[in-house]
Amino acid sequence: MSRLLARTSRLAGIVAWLVGSLGIVLAADAERVRSWPKWQQDRVSLDRRFVCEEFQVHYTLTGPHALPAADRLDDDRDGVPDKIQNIALQLVTARRCYVELLGLRHPKESPRYKGRVKSIDVNVWAFQSKNGMAGDAIVNYHRPSDPPEGLEVLTIDLSVKLPPRNLSPAHELFHMFQNGYTLFKNAWYYEGTARWSEDLLREGAGQAGSLPATSAELEGLFNLSYDASRFWQALARATDPKGKIRVPQDLRSARYRGSEKPIVEDDVFHGAPLLKALLEELDNTDDLVSRENGLNPLDWPESRQRSPENNRAIWNTVINVSRRFASQSLELKRMLDALGRDVGNPKPAAEQPLRTER
Repeated sequence: MSRLLARTSRLAGIVAWLVGSLGIVLAADAERVRSWPKWQQDRVSLDRRFVCEEFQVHYTLTGPHALPAADRLDDDRDGVPDKIQNIALQLVTARRCYVELLGLRHPKESPRYKGRVKSIDVNVWAFQSKNGMAGDAIVNYHRPSDPPEGLEVLTIDLSVKLPPRNLSPAHELFHMFQNGYTLFKNAWYYEGTARWSEDLLREGAGQAGSLPATSAELEGLFNLSYDASRFWQALARATDPKGKIRVPQDLRSARYRGSEKPIVEDDVFHGAPLLKALLEELDNTDDLVSRENGLNPLDWPESRQRSPENNRAIWNTVINVSRRFASQSLELKRMLDALGRDVGNPKPAAEQPLRTER
């Protein structure tokens, strides 16, 4: 009996030591988290995760970033809200469209990210003013669910109030494809083509505007953002008037949970070959700009990525790519005649320290 009591006492001591040690570890972890910048703390506070292929969707049901009660419907009772699963379904479907229908290179296979990025983290939380945004920096959040060394990921942020079937997830994912090809982020190109890409999932084609025919109209285009999609739609129609793509049957039949609405609504998309050629040529163009300006070809300062200095280089690329497509469009011919000469590359920028933007 005395031996048993001694063993029990030793066991109790070991348990107490383990509990105490665990408390010290947890306290140290909590202190470490408190030392992180707020952008990291907010995302790490998302304590629930849904993994679907290369996407990890992080969300929470508690605290300031909690999923609203109305968005917690779980039709199949698998423990994951339908809204979260529908975000993942849209992302996987969009990725398939970009890779299989457009023939684009996955960001993880690009020189910028290959061998480092393990997944795409999707954070559903209460950030201000936008439905979504995509980061181009490789980030290691050191989440509790990560391995001890953490995990290098790319980031998509989505509003916790995102309306059902809103196309922001697909839009932000397209930004990641852009980032895998080129460092240019001038809004008329960056946001304009991303909005154009949404038509892969949306019924019909977006509204087309007109092609610029004067220098003043071209400068006006450079000042646009999302509305520049009307220029890209016009160019897409001029180079690809039929605008039909072949959608595999399994993509056609994909549905959102709790809805009969298809994720890919039809087979209408103008300019698929143009879009692929544009991204591939911009991949070459920014390498040239990097060499001429002494910039890291895989990492420009954020201000340089969005600089007006880039506009002429991007425009020259648009012209060069447009010339590859035989077209009967008189409007396109007028644009090429009026604005198709080489307007020169940007002048070398002043030396700037290289940094990774977050």
